[in-house]
Amino acid sequence: MRTKKGRASLLVALTLGLHAPVAAQELAALLLEADSASPEIAGARRLAEAASAQVSQAGALPDPMVGVGFMNVPVTNPGLGNDMMTMAQLRVAAELPWPGKLGLREDVARLYADAAALDVERVRQRVRADVRSGYYRIYFVDRALDVTARNEMVLAALASVTSAKYGVGTAAQSDVLRAQVERTRLSDQLVALREERVSAVARLNSLLGRPSGATVGATALPEPVRTAALAAPREEPMFVSVALDDLSPTTGPGSGIPSPQELQRLALASNPMLQAHVRRVAAREHALALAERAKLPNLSVAAGYSHRSGFGDFFDVMISAPVPIFAGRKQNQGVVEQAATLGEHEARHAAMVNELNAEIAALAAGLTRTRTQLLLLDDAILPQARAGLESATASYRVSRVDFLTLLDAQVSVFRHELDYHRLLADFATDLASLERAVGAEVLP
Repeated sequence: MRTKKGRASLLVALTLGLHAPVAAQELAALLLEADSASPEIAGARRLAEAASAQVSQAGALPDPMVGVGFMNVPVTNPGLGNDMMTMAQLRVAAELPWPGKLGLREDVARLYADAAALDVERVRQRVRADVRSGYYRIYFVDRALDVTARNEMVLAALASVTSAKYGVGTAAQSDVLRAQVERTRLSDQLVALREERVSAVARLNSLLGRPSGATVGATALPEPVRTAALAAPREEPMFVSVALDDLSPTTGPGSGIPSPQELQRLALASNPMLQAHVRRVAAREHALALAERAKLPNLSVAAGYSHRSGFGDFFDVMISAPVPIFAGRKQNQGVVEQAATLGEHEARHAAMVNELNAEIAALAAGLTRTRTQLLLLDDAILPQARAGLESATASYRVSRVDFLTLLDAQVSVFRHELDYHRLLADFATDLASLERAVGAEVLP
C-alpha cells in the first residue's frame, strides 16, 4: 500500500507541479534583429531612398541646349570666307517653366517621398507584429510540449498504479490498457508538437532573414503582456470561490490598455499607413493645382551668335511659347483627371479610417473576450479541475471511484492547461496586431 500511495502522490504532484523556469530568448532581441535584417524592411528603405532622390529632380529646370554649326556653306567652293552668307553659328536654348510649376512639381515629389518614408515605418511595424506573432506561436508550442510531457509522466505513473491494482485484483485489465492507450496518444501528440515547432521557427526565421534551420531558444511571455492578460502578476492559479460577474473586466480590454475609442483616436495620429495616405492626398491636391496651370505656357528662349569671316557678325534672340488651341481636349481634361484622382484618394482615405476603426474595435473586443476566459480558467476552472483530480486520485487509491473517472479528471486538467496557455498566446498575438493597427505601443 505504501507503494501505491507513493505513486498516487507522484501523480498529483506531477499534475499540480509548477513550470520549471527556463532561460528565455528575449523577444526584444529578435525585434532588433528584424529591424536590421528583415528583407522587407530593407526593400521599403530602398524605395524611400528612391522617392527622396526624385524631389530635387522634380524641382530642377530643364537642361539647356547648346548647338554649334555652319550655315550657307557653298558646295562648289566650301569655306568660311568665300561667301558673305557663310557663317559659323553658336546657339543656346532653354525652356523656362511658368512661375510656380516647378515648385508644385517638387511639392508633389516631396509629399510622395514623405509617404514612402512612412511606408518604411508601416512595413517595420507589420514585420515586428509578425515576429511577435511567430514568437508567441512558438511560446504556445513550448508550453504545450511542457504540459504534454508532464501529463505523459502522469499517465506513466497512473499506468503503474493501475498495473499494481490489477496485480492484486482491484482493477480491470481494460484499465491498464486504457492508461497505455492514453499515454501513447500523448506521445504521438508530442511528436506533432515538435514538428509544429520546427515549422513555426522556420516561419520566424524567414522574417528575420535567417536560414530556415536557425535555432530559436526557449521562449517566455513578456511580463507586461502577462500583466495585461491577467490584470496583475500572479503565481500558478489556486482554488478560490469567485462569482462569474466578478471575472469580467469593467474598463478597457485589459489592464493598462486604453479604451477602443482612445485607441482609435491614437491611430488617427500614429498609424503610418494613414499618415502616408494623408501625404498622398496632399500630393494629389498639388497635382491638381499643377494641372490647372497647364494652360499657362512654358517659355522657350534661344540666343545665337553667327560669325562671318571677313564680314560682319550677327546676333539673334528668339522667345516662343506654345498656344493651347486644344485645351478643351488636353489641359482641361487633365484637370478633370486630377480632380477625379484626388476624389478617389479622399474616398479611399475615409474607407481606410473606417476599416481601421473596425479592426481596432474587433481586436479590443477579442482582447476583452480572451482576458475574461483567462480569468475564468485562472480563478475558477483550473483550480476546480485540479481539486477534482486530487479528489479523484485519493478516491481511486481506496477504490471509491473507477479508473475512467480518474482518467477523465486527468484529461480535463490537461485540456484546461493547454487552453490556458493557448489563450495567453492568443492574447499576446492580438495585442501585437492591435499595436500594429494603432501604430504605437499601447501598454504603459
